[in-house]
Formats: sequence, structure tokens, C-alpha cells
Amino acid sequence: MRRAARFVLSSLLPPAFGILIACSSLGPPDSPTWTVVPVTDFTAVAGKWEGLMTRHPRPRKDDWVSVTIQEDGTYEFASYRMTGVFSGKGRLSLTDGRLTTQSERGTATCTLHKANGQRMLRAVGVTKDGLEYSADLTPAR
Repeated sequence: MRRAARFVLSSLLPPAFGILIACSSLGPPDSPTWTVVPVTDFTAVAGKWEGLMTRHPRPRKDDWVSVTIQEDGTYEFASYRMTGVFSGKGRLSLTDGRLTTQSERGTATCTLHKANGQRMLRAVGVTKDGLEYSADLTPAR
């Protein structure tokens, strides 16, 4: 099972597409080698993505997050937590082949990765309070 990274949505998001910060590992040693692929337009990442969002330092439970990105760069997300659903929406920007967003709550970055014909969005972020979040998101089925 691949170790999920962190997604910074919950505290940041819309206001900011959940903070997407880079994380250190995509999975166990037997997982595929992921290659970063520059995003040149939003159509390359349009669709529904989901995965496990974690916070650093890590709490007892992680949250499941679902993000839908439109071809115009707008997005909506929902983080399913023990205390209920946290949701929001916003607009992404393309910066140096990465998706970025920021709000009064923090900043987020997302990079597209490919391996063995599969795609993954690595989301990483940080809140104004210094909490870090990350997640490895895969296309929803």
C-alpha cells in the first residue's frame, strides 16, 4: 500500500485549494518511480481526483479528500473528516508547470506525476499558522 502524502486543503482551501505542499515520499520501495510532468494547461489535470490527506505533525486520523478541477482552472474540494465535511472552491494558477493557489489562510502547490501509464497529483501546502498538509491524489474511478 502506498504511503499517502499530505494535502493542505482543509485549513487553506477556499480560500485556497487546500494547500498542496511537496512531500518526501510517494510510497514504499517497490512502488513505481514517478516523474514530474509540467502542466501546460488545465485540461491536462481536469477531472476528479481523490486521496488521503495528512497533516504534519500527524494527528491520529487522516482525512479523505476529493478535488474536481475544471478546464478553466476552477476547482471544488471536499475533505471528509471525523467531525464532518469541510468543502470549498477557488481558482488555480499555472506557475512554472505547477498548479498554485493562495488565500488568506495559506498557500498550496500541486505537481503532476506519471509512472507506468498512471497519473498522480502531489498536493502540498502550508497554512498561515504553519501547519503543513499533503496528499497524493489519483484520478477518481
